[in-house]
Amino acid sequence: MSPPPPDDGVRSRLDLAGGADRVVLVGALGVLSAVSPLATDMYLASMPAMAAYFGASASSVQLTLTTYMVGMALGQFLLGPVSDVVGRRRLMVAGNVLFLLTSVAVVLAPTIGTVIVLRAVQGAAGAAGVVIARAVVTDIASGRRAAKLFSILATITSLAPVVAPLLGGVIATVAPWQTVFWVLAGFGLLMLACSVLVVPETLPRSRRHRGGVGAVLTGSLRVLRRRTFMAYALAFGLAFGSLFSYISASSFVVQNVLGLSALGYSVVFAVNACGSILGAVVNTRLVDRVEPGVILRTALTVMAVVNVVGLALVLAGVTGWTTLAHLFVSQSCIGFIMGNSVALAQSRVPGRAGAGSAVLGLVQFLTGGLVSPLTGLAGEHTAVPMAVSMAVCSVLAVGFVLLAGRLSNRAPSGPPDG
Repeated sequence: MSPPPPDDGVRSRLDLAGGADRVVLVGALGVLSAVSPLATDMYLASMPAMAAYFGASASSVQLTLTTYMVGMALGQFLLGPVSDVVGRRRLMVAGNVLFLLTSVAVVLAPTIGTVIVLRAVQGAAGAAGVVIARAVVTDIASGRRAAKLFSILATITSLAPVVAPLLGGVIATVAPWQTVFWVLAGFGLLMLACSVLVVPETLPRSRRHRGGVGAVLTGSLRVLRRRTFMAYALAFGLAFGSLFSYISASSFVVQNVLGLSALGYSVVFAVNACGSILGAVVNTRLVDRVEPGVILRTALTVMAVVNVVGLALVLAGVTGWTTLAHLFVSQSCIGFIMGNSVALAQSRVPGRAGAGSAVLGLVQFLTGGLVSPLTGLAGEHTAVPMAVSMAVCSVLAVGFVLLAGRLSNRAPSGPPDG
């Protein structure tokens, strides 16, 4: 179902059929979507310095990462439906202002406990950009065009996990830990500029839901009851679970199991990230000729087969170049999965783009948070937990995307499947 045309007051600002305006808008949405990896990966190398500065334990400093992820997950779940009621732009601007202020507040924080609380607020504030960026795409595009735009967003966002650790390592080497959060404050200022100067209001008053808090809760519950949407959302979340299994454990696997240096790991991580970026770029071209659902099912199936074969090799004691090839192919598949799964899920909740985006974000971060500790259960010198988690997540994702296809065939018009 195509979204209703915007009101005349915003029509001219959304005439993005193919020029510089669309490039600038998508670039701005990509910046807003990239906040999470920047806010988490960039300060990892500075954690020991933070612990020394506050006289805190390593676990206390690591808790600042946990609270940020919790804030990001809950923020997306709450702010997405709220944006269906109050509109996109004002909420996005407010979130970016709060992200900027909390970044500065972390620098001035007197205790690690204060940092832990501020990071939760910072995560919730950053969630505004992430969840509303997806909703904006759904407001202005549908079908193949939406899949293409989501793939472009995924491409831009995929650059952040490559840049953030490298930049964070440089900062930790030459500057105090506070510098990371000054850089995040600068990024918050960039996000604020994007939301104020570039991103228009894409949800006019005539298309907003009414009823205040009750409408917010009702919107979320209605989205959760859409079986086809939830099938695509779970496929998306489980694919992210496979990705996060790799991210959580790859440092130990590549260095302790495969024997590469820290620099070698950085190269492997960057090459695999480039594989994901390349997949997303190819997908933007492919969706013009092939249905997004076909691409999604194929990519998930390939990823599941590769992950199962990789697990079998690891269990057989075969590691080395085969493990590196396994990780590269699996991550390359991600580029074909994320944009298409989000587009297909959002298409099943017409008129509730914010609530749909919120549920997608919640599923994504809850799955990532669940698999992260599981990949380290057997210690730092084995690849088995990572391989098991990647295989299980991807096989389950295939099951859910096939279920989504069957449900879509039963209810081609969308809403009746709820």
